[in-house]
Amino acid sequence: MFIDYDKTLKDIETELARLGAALGMDWADETRVRSLAREVLAQWKSGAPAPRPHADRHLMLRYTLCGLVGLLAVTMQAAPASSDEARPASEALARAFSSLQG
Repeated sequence: MFIDYDKTLKDIETELARLGAALGMDWADETRVRSLAREVLAQWKSGAPAPRPHADRHLMLRYTLCGLVGLLAVTMQAAPASSDEARPASEALARAFSSLQG
């Protein structure tokens, strides 16, 4: 099976940018990005599914954003090498995860 990692990463990045804008996310704000990364790591470590957001649209977008961050992290780890194209959200999240684990 062939996976076009560059396209997949670009698609995830595009969706992260769209959802991030809807939620007022500034990928240059390292504190907010680190907080998001911490939230995603806590969710992974707990192993529990996220609570159902029901009708709260903002919360639904937040959970989708967290899911995309997780998908991005897994895809980046699996990708043999990515293009040199700048991806602000990916780069900001990579720095945030690195700072949390280092």
